Amino acid sequence: MPLINALFLALAAGTLIALPAVIAELGKPPNSLPLLLDIKADEGGRLSKREVFWLGLLLHYLMAAVFGLGYELLALRDFFSYPFRLGNLLLYGVMFWIFVGAFVMPIFRLGFFGRRGGTWSWFELLIVHLLLAFFIWLGIIIFPVLRP
Repeated sequence: MPLINALFLALAAGTLIALPAVIAELGKPPNSLPLLLDIKADEGGRLSKREVFWLGLLLHYLMAAVFGLGYELLALRDFFSYPFRLGNLLLYGVMFWIFVGAFVMPIFRLGFFGRRGGTWSWFELLIVHLLLAFFIWLGIIIFPVLRP
């Protein structure tokens, strides 16, 4: 059951973070999505704004799920001495940001730390990972029954 709780908390946190992009998409789609990676091109050519939005949202939820499940698996293996404290979650957020930026983004051809997504993509990724950590911690505090 703890992994399901961790997944739920991570996806709920991911939803809170994606909310500005979803609201912006409901109106006039912006040139750049707030707090979501803009994946502009694929192998065959350019993507439409709607495709960029859905692909960015899918990647965002995938990273949120892996973030939550990865943290829970490390906590179950006693990697952290006090696993559900804000400081540990923020530290994990930075570690996960380094992993995603150095390994995952280049695999998706977004460059080192998502540089092909824009000049400030690296900072946007860091903010998203720290917000994920904060919202998961907040979810544990507000709803202790969900504590993984």
